[in-house]
Amino acid sequence: MEIRRFLTLVVALLLGVGVYAQSFTEQEVGLRIVREPARDTMLLAGTLTMPTKVRGKVPAVILITGSGAQNRDEELMGHRPFKVIAEYLSTRGYAVLRCDDRGVGGSTGDMVHATTLDFASDVEHQLMYLQSPRSNLNIDPKHIFLFGHSEGATVAAIVAARNGLTPNPVAGVAMLGGAGVDGKTILLQQNKALFRLRGVADSLIERRLACMRELFNVCDTIFLGKDADTVKALNLAFRPLFKKHSEGLTKEQKQQIGLTSGECYGWALSAATPWMRTFLTLNPADYIAQMRCPLLALGGEMDCQVLTEENFEAIAEVCQRNNIPYDVTLLAGINHLGQMCETGSVDEYATLGQAPDDMVLETLVNWLDSIVKPK
Repeated sequence: MEIRRFLTLVVALLLGVGVYAQSFTEQEVGLRIVREPARDTMLLAGTLTMPTKVRGKVPAVILITGSGAQNRDEELMGHRPFKVIAEYLSTRGYAVLRCDDRGVGGSTGDMVHATTLDFASDVEHQLMYLQSPRSNLNIDPKHIFLFGHSEGATVAAIVAARNGLTPNPVAGVAMLGGAGVDGKTILLQQNKALFRLRGVADSLIERRLACMRELFNVCDTIFLGKDADTVKALNLAFRPLFKKHSEGLTKEQKQQIGLTSGECYGWALSAATPWMRTFLTLNPADYIAQMRCPLLALGGEMDCQVLTEENFEAIAEVCQRNNIPYDVTLLAGINHLGQMCETGSVDEYATLGQAPDDMVLETLVNWLDSIVKPK
Protein backbone atom coordinates (compact mmCIF):
# COMPACT_ATOMS: atom_id res chain seq x y z
CA MET A 1 0.00 0.00 0.00
CA GLU A 2 2.81 2.43 0.90
CA ILE A 3 4.57 1.72 -2.43
CA ARG A 4 1.33 2.34 -4.33
CA ARG A 5 0.77 5.66 -2.53
CA PHE A 6 4.36 6.67 -3.27
CA LEU A 7 4.01 5.88 -6.99
CA THR A 8 0.73 7.79 -7.14
CA LEU A 9 2.45 10.83 -5.64
CA VAL A 10 5.34 10.59 -8.12
CA VAL A 11 2.94 10.38 -11.08
CA ALA A 12 0.99 13.38 -9.78
CA LEU A 13 4.16 15.42 -9.42
CA LEU A 14 5.33 14.50 -12.91
CA LEU A 15 1.95 15.41 -14.38
CA GLY A 16 2.11 18.70 -12.55
CA VAL A 17 5.51 19.47 -14.03
CA GLY A 18 4.23 18.58 -17.48
CA VAL A 19 1.26 20.93 -17.28
CA TYR A 20 3.50 23.74 -16.01
CA ALA A 21 6.04 23.23 -18.78
CA GLN A 22 3.42 23.10 -21.56
CA SER A 23 1.56 26.26 -20.48
CA PHE A 24 4.11 28.59 -22.10
CA THR A 25 6.77 28.64 -24.80
CA GLU A 26 10.19 30.29 -24.81
CA GLN A 27 11.97 31.96 -27.69
CA GLU A 28 15.27 33.77 -28.03
CA VAL A 29 15.02 37.45 -28.91
CA GLY A 30 17.65 39.75 -30.41
CA LEU A 31 16.96 43.48 -30.58
CA ARG A 32 19.37 45.32 -32.85
CA ILE A 33 19.60 48.99 -31.88
CA VAL A 34 21.20 51.65 -34.07
CA ARG A 35 22.44 54.48 -31.89
CA GLU A 36 22.83 58.06 -33.07
CA PRO A 37 24.82 60.07 -33.94
CA ALA A 38 27.64 57.53 -34.36
CA ARG A 39 25.32 55.07 -36.14
CA ASP A 40 26.91 52.20 -34.19
CA THR A 41 24.88 49.08 -33.44
CA MET A 42 24.10 47.39 -30.15
CA LEU A 43 22.37 44.05 -29.64
CA LEU A 44 20.10 43.27 -26.71
CA ALA A 45 19.64 39.52 -26.28
CA GLY A 46 16.81 38.09 -24.26
CA THR A 47 14.07 35.54 -23.74
CA LEU A 48 10.39 35.97 -24.49
CA THR A 49 7.99 33.60 -22.75
CA MET A 50 4.52 33.35 -24.30
CA PRO A 51 1.45 31.68 -22.77
CA THR A 52 0.02 28.92 -24.93
CA LYS A 53 -3.60 28.96 -23.78
CA VAL A 54 -4.69 32.58 -24.24
CA ARG A 55 -7.22 33.73 -26.82
CA GLY A 56 -6.75 37.06 -28.56
CA LYS A 57 -4.05 39.60 -27.88
CA VAL A 58 -1.73 38.82 -24.95
CA PRO A 59 -0.82 41.32 -22.20
CA ALA A 60 2.91 41.58 -21.59
CA VAL A 61 5.44 42.47 -18.90
CA ILE A 62 9.01 43.69 -19.37
CA LEU A 63 11.34 42.75 -16.50
CA ILE A 64 14.02 45.32 -15.60
CA THR A 65 17.08 44.30 -13.57
CA GLY A 66 18.63 45.98 -10.55
CA SER A 67 22.05 47.63 -10.33
CA GLY A 68 25.23 45.98 -11.54
CA ALA A 69 25.89 43.81 -14.56
CA GLN A 70 22.93 41.42 -14.66
CA ASN A 71 21.91 38.67 -17.02
CA ARG A 72 18.32 38.18 -18.14
CA ASP A 73 17.52 35.98 -15.12
CA GLU A 74 19.01 38.54 -12.70
CA GLU A 75 21.10 35.60 -11.48
CA LEU A 76 22.48 36.11 -7.99
CA MET A 77 23.89 33.78 -5.33
CA GLY A 78 22.33 30.67 -6.85
CA HIS A 79 18.95 32.32 -7.51
CA ARG A 80 17.35 33.27 -10.83
CA PRO A 81 14.46 35.51 -9.77
CA PHE A 82 13.56 36.83 -13.22
CA LYS A 83 13.26 33.32 -14.62
CA VAL A 84 10.92 32.49 -11.73
CA ILE A 85 8.81 35.61 -12.37
CA ALA A 86 8.68 35.09 -16.14
CA GLU A 87 7.52 31.50 -15.93
CA TYR A 88 5.01 32.26 -13.17
CA LEU A 89 3.43 35.13 -15.14
CA SER A 90 3.37 33.22 -18.42
CA THR A 91 1.51 30.31 -16.83
CA ARG A 92 -1.10 32.93 -15.89
CA GLY A 93 -1.55 34.45 -19.32
CA TYR A 94 1.19 37.08 -19.65
CA ALA A 95 3.97 37.35 -22.20
CA VAL A 96 7.23 38.26 -20.47
CA LEU A 97 10.36 39.76 -22.00
CA ARG A 98 13.64 39.73 -20.06
CA CYS A 99 16.98 40.78 -21.55
CA ASP A 100 20.63 40.59 -20.61
CA ASP A 101 21.96 44.01 -19.62
CA ARG A 102 24.11 45.71 -22.25
CA GLY A 103 27.56 44.11 -22.27
CA VAL A 104 26.32 41.03 -20.39
CA GLY A 105 25.60 37.52 -21.70
CA GLY A 106 24.38 37.70 -25.28
CA SER A 107 24.01 41.50 -25.27
CA THR A 108 26.65 43.84 -26.66
CA GLY A 109 27.29 47.45 -25.70
CA ASP A 110 29.21 49.35 -23.06
CA MET A 111 28.23 48.62 -19.45
CA VAL A 112 31.21 50.43 -17.89
CA HIS A 113 30.12 53.91 -18.97
CA ALA A 114 26.36 53.30 -18.88
CA THR A 115 24.01 55.14 -16.51
CA THR A 116 20.46 54.58 -15.30
CA LEU A 117 19.28 56.82 -18.12
CA ASP A 118 21.03 54.59 -20.68
CA PHE A 119 19.30 51.53 -19.23
CA ALA A 120 15.99 53.35 -19.61
CA SER A 121 16.74 53.84 -23.32
CA ASP A 122 17.41 50.09 -23.62
CA VAL A 123 14.04 49.30 -22.05
CA GLU A 124 12.32 51.75 -24.41
CA HIS A 125 13.62 49.68 -27.32
CA GLN A 126 12.18 46.57 -25.69
CA LEU A 127 8.85 48.36 -25.32
CA MET A 128 8.87 49.39 -28.99
CA TYR A 129 9.69 45.82 -29.98
CA LEU A 130 6.65 44.42 -28.16
CA GLN A 131 4.40 47.19 -29.49
CA SER A 132 5.48 46.88 -33.12
CA PRO A 133 3.06 45.04 -35.45
CA ARG A 134 6.11 43.92 -37.44
CA SER A 135 7.19 41.73 -34.53
CA ASN A 136 4.19 39.42 -35.17
CA LEU A 137 3.99 38.56 -31.47
CA ASN A 138 0.23 38.86 -30.87
CA ILE A 139 0.94 41.26 -27.98
CA ASP A 140 -1.76 43.67 -26.78
CA PRO A 141 -0.02 47.06 -27.21
CA LYS A 142 -2.39 48.70 -24.72
CA HIS A 143 -1.48 46.26 -21.94
CA ILE A 144 2.32 46.28 -21.69
CA PHE A 145 3.58 46.64 -18.12
CA LEU A 146 7.01 47.29 -16.63
CA PHE A 147 8.33 45.42 -13.59
CA GLY A 148 11.49 46.81 -12.09
CA HIS A 149 13.56 45.44 -9.22
CA SER A 150 15.69 47.86 -7.18
CA GLU A 151 17.36 50.23 -9.69
CA GLY A 152 15.09 48.66 -12.30
CA ALA A 153 12.15 50.30 -10.52
CA THR A 154 13.66 53.72 -11.21
CA VAL A 155 14.28 52.72 -14.83
CA ALA A 156 10.62 51.68 -15.11
CA ALA A 157 9.46 55.06 -13.79
CA ILE A 158 11.70 56.89 -16.28
CA VAL A 159 10.37 54.87 -19.23
CA ALA A 160 6.74 55.28 -18.13
CA ALA A 161 7.24 59.04 -17.72
CA ARG A 162 8.82 59.40 -21.15
CA ASN A 163 6.06 57.39 -22.85
CA GLY A 164 3.04 58.79 -21.02
CA LEU A 165 1.62 60.64 -24.02
CA THR A 166 2.34 58.10 -26.77
CA PRO A 167 -0.54 56.31 -28.57
CA ASN A 168 0.13 53.19 -26.49
CA PRO A 169 1.59 54.34 -23.16
CA VAL A 170 2.88 51.94 -20.52
CA ALA A 171 -0.15 50.25 -18.91
CA GLY A 172 1.34 50.16 -15.41
CA VAL A 173 4.55 50.07 -13.41
CA ALA A 174 5.28 47.50 -10.69
CA MET A 175 8.27 47.87 -8.39
CA LEU A 176 9.99 45.53 -5.96
CA GLY A 177 12.45 47.23 -3.61
CA GLY A 178 12.13 50.48 -5.54
CA ALA A 179 13.32 53.86 -4.32
CA GLY A 180 11.37 57.07 -3.89
CA VAL A 181 14.33 59.27 -2.93
CA ASP A 182 17.67 60.23 -4.47
CA GLY A 183 20.77 58.04 -4.42
CA LYS A 184 22.54 59.94 -1.65
CA THR A 185 19.62 59.37 0.69
CA ILE A 186 19.39 55.70 -0.32
CA LEU A 187 23.06 55.11 0.49
CA LEU A 188 22.77 56.81 3.88
CA GLN A 189 19.66 54.79 4.78
CA GLN A 190 21.23 51.58 3.51
CA ASN A 191 24.51 52.02 5.35
CA LYS A 192 22.77 52.77 8.63
CA ALA A 193 20.59 49.66 8.35
CA LEU A 194 23.34 47.28 7.24
CA PHE A 195 25.83 48.35 9.90
CA ARG A 196 23.16 48.02 12.58
CA LEU A 197 22.52 44.49 11.36
CA ARG A 198 26.19 43.74 11.92
CA GLY A 199 25.91 44.95 15.50
CA VAL A 200 28.02 48.09 15.04
CA ALA A 201 27.55 50.74 17.72
CA ASP A 202 25.38 53.72 16.75
CA SER A 203 28.20 56.14 17.64
CA LEU A 204 30.47 54.48 15.07
CA ILE A 205 27.73 54.32 12.45
CA GLU A 206 27.13 58.04 12.84
CA ARG A 207 30.83 58.67 12.14
CA ARG A 208 30.53 56.81 8.85
CA LEU A 209 27.32 58.61 7.87
CA ALA A 210 28.84 62.01 8.72
CA CYS A 211 31.82 61.16 6.54
CA MET A 212 29.54 60.06 3.68
CA ARG A 213 27.61 63.32 3.78
CA GLU A 214 30.83 65.27 3.37
CA LEU A 215 31.99 62.92 0.60
CA PHE A 216 28.79 63.67 -1.31
CA ASN A 217 29.42 67.40 -1.01
CA VAL A 218 32.93 66.93 -2.39
CA CYS A 219 31.54 64.87 -5.29
CA ASP A 220 29.23 67.73 -6.25
CA THR A 221 32.20 70.12 -6.36
CA ILE A 222 34.52 67.79 -8.29
CA PHE A 223 31.83 66.83 -10.79
CA LEU A 224 30.88 70.44 -11.42
CA GLY A 225 34.55 71.24 -11.99
CA LYS A 226 34.89 68.44 -14.58
CA ASP A 227 38.41 67.59 -13.46
CA ALA A 228 40.37 65.64 -16.07
CA ASP A 229 41.54 63.02 -13.56
CA THR A 230 38.43 62.59 -11.44
CA VAL A 231 39.60 59.52 -9.50
CA LYS A 232 42.81 61.25 -8.42
CA ALA A 233 40.97 64.44 -7.54
CA LEU A 234 38.35 62.58 -5.50
CA ASN A 235 40.92 60.47 -3.66
CA LEU A 236 42.93 63.54 -2.69
CA ALA A 237 39.79 65.31 -1.52
CA PHE A 238 38.46 62.27 0.38
CA ARG A 239 41.65 61.55 2.37
CA PRO A 240 41.35 64.40 4.92
CA LEU A 241 37.68 63.53 5.45
CA PHE A 242 38.50 59.90 6.22
CA LYS A 243 41.24 61.06 8.57
CA LYS A 244 38.92 63.55 10.28
CA HIS A 245 36.08 61.10 10.90
CA SER A 246 38.33 58.21 11.98
CA GLU A 247 40.37 60.27 14.42
CA GLY A 248 40.75 58.53 17.78
CA LEU A 249 39.47 55.17 16.49
CA THR A 250 41.39 51.92 16.77
CA LYS A 251 42.46 50.03 13.65
CA GLU A 252 39.67 47.52 14.28
CA GLN A 253 37.04 50.26 14.61
CA LYS A 254 38.19 51.90 11.37
CA GLN A 255 37.87 48.56 9.59
CA GLN A 256 34.51 47.94 11.20
CA ILE A 257 32.95 51.02 9.60
CA GLY A 258 35.10 51.17 6.46
CA LEU A 259 37.12 54.31 7.19
CA THR A 260 40.48 52.95 6.01
CA SER A 261 42.78 54.26 3.26
CA GLY A 262 41.82 51.32 1.05
CA GLU A 263 38.14 52.15 1.44
CA CYS A 264 38.92 55.78 0.62
CA TYR A 265 40.38 54.87 -2.76
CA GLY A 266 37.48 52.48 -3.39
CA TRP A 267 35.04 55.33 -2.82
CA ALA A 268 36.99 57.48 -5.28
CA LEU A 269 36.93 54.76 -7.95
CA SER A 270 33.20 54.22 -7.51
CA ALA A 271 32.25 57.89 -7.31
CA ALA A 272 34.11 58.67 -10.54
CA THR A 273 31.98 56.30 -12.64
CA PRO A 274 29.23 57.78 -14.83
CA TRP A 275 26.74 55.42 -13.19
CA MET A 276 27.48 56.64 -9.66
CA ARG A 277 27.51 60.28 -10.73
CA THR A 278 23.99 59.83 -12.06
CA PHE A 279 22.80 57.65 -9.18
CA LEU A 280 23.76 60.14 -6.47
CA THR A 281 21.59 62.92 -7.84
CA LEU A 282 18.82 61.15 -9.75
CA ASN A 283 15.50 61.19 -7.88
CA PRO A 284 12.87 58.62 -8.95
CA ALA A 285 10.12 60.85 -7.55
CA ASP A 286 10.77 63.35 -10.35
CA TYR A 287 9.80 60.68 -12.89
CA ILE A 288 7.01 59.07 -10.90
CA ALA A 289 5.39 62.53 -10.82
CA GLN A 290 5.24 62.47 -14.64
CA MET A 291 3.72 59.00 -14.96
CA ARG A 292 0.20 58.57 -16.32
CA CYS A 293 -0.35 54.96 -15.36
CA PRO A 294 -1.05 52.97 -12.17
CA LEU A 295 1.84 52.12 -9.85
CA LEU A 296 2.35 49.09 -7.61
CA ALA A 297 5.16 49.42 -5.07
CA LEU A 298 6.09 46.17 -3.34
CA GLY A 299 8.45 46.45 -0.41
CA GLY A 300 9.87 43.84 1.92
CA GLU A 301 9.49 44.42 5.63
CA MET A 302 13.07 43.15 6.05
CA ASP A 303 14.62 45.01 3.10
CA CYS A 304 17.89 46.56 4.29
CA GLN A 305 19.10 47.77 0.89
CA VAL A 306 16.18 50.03 0.01
CA LEU A 307 14.32 50.75 3.24
CA THR A 308 10.64 50.21 2.57
CA GLU A 309 8.94 52.54 5.04
CA GLU A 310 10.98 55.62 4.14
CA ASN A 311 10.64 55.04 0.40
CA PHE A 312 6.94 54.16 0.57
CA GLU A 313 6.32 57.53 2.19
CA ALA A 314 8.06 59.35 -0.66
CA ILE A 315 6.31 57.28 -3.35
CA ALA A 316 2.87 57.72 -1.79
CA GLU A 317 3.40 61.47 -1.37
CA VAL A 318 4.35 62.07 -5.00
CA CYS A 319 1.51 59.85 -6.28
CA GLN A 320 -1.08 61.64 -4.15
CA ARG A 321 0.21 65.06 -5.21
CA ASN A 322 -0.01 64.12 -8.90
CA ASN A 323 -3.23 62.04 -8.82
CA ILE A 324 -1.48 58.83 -9.85
CA PRO A 325 -3.33 55.61 -8.95
CA TYR A 326 -1.02 53.69 -6.64
CA ASP A 327 -0.82 50.78 -4.25
CA VAL A 328 2.01 50.34 -1.76
CA THR A 329 2.16 46.85 -0.29
CA LEU A 330 4.37 45.91 2.65
CA LEU A 331 5.37 42.25 2.48
CA ALA A 332 5.93 40.71 5.91
CA GLY A 333 9.21 38.82 6.38
CA ILE A 334 10.48 39.62 2.85
CA ASN A 335 13.97 40.91 1.97
CA HIS A 336 15.28 42.99 -0.94
CA LEU A 337 15.44 39.96 -3.22
CA GLY A 338 11.83 39.06 -2.47
CA GLN A 339 12.69 36.06 -0.28
CA MET A 340 11.18 35.05 3.04
CA CYS A 341 14.06 35.67 5.43
CA GLU A 342 15.32 35.86 9.00
CA THR A 343 17.24 39.15 9.21
CA GLY A 344 17.22 40.76 5.75
CA SER A 345 21.01 40.65 5.53
CA VAL A 346 22.61 40.23 2.09
CA ASP A 347 24.64 37.36 3.58
CA GLU A 348 21.43 35.32 3.86
CA TYR A 349 20.49 35.43 0.17
CA ALA A 350 22.40 32.29 -0.82
CA THR A 351 20.94 30.18 2.00
CA LEU A 352 17.26 31.16 1.66
CA GLY A 353 14.45 29.72 -0.43
CA GLN A 354 12.83 30.84 -3.67
CA ALA A 355 13.47 34.34 -4.94
CA PRO A 356 10.98 35.88 -5.13
CA ASP A 357 8.62 34.18 -2.71
CA ASP A 358 5.12 33.12 -3.82
CA MET A 359 3.71 35.99 -1.75
CA VAL A 360 5.43 38.46 -4.08
CA LEU A 361 4.34 36.61 -7.22
CA GLU A 362 0.71 36.35 -6.16
CA THR A 363 0.51 40.02 -5.19
CA LEU A 364 2.01 41.01 -8.54
CA VAL A 365 -0.30 38.90 -10.69
CA ASN A 366 -3.40 39.97 -8.75
CA TRP A 367 -2.53 43.61 -9.42
CA LEU A 368 -1.91 42.95 -13.12
CA ASP A 369 -5.20 41.07 -13.40
CA SER A 370 -7.07 43.95 -11.75
CA ILE A 371 -6.01 46.19 -14.66
CA VAL A 372 -6.18 43.71 -17.54
CA LYS A 373 -9.35 41.96 -16.34
CA PRO A 374 -11.29 44.53 -14.25
CA LYS A 375 -14.38 43.14 -12.52
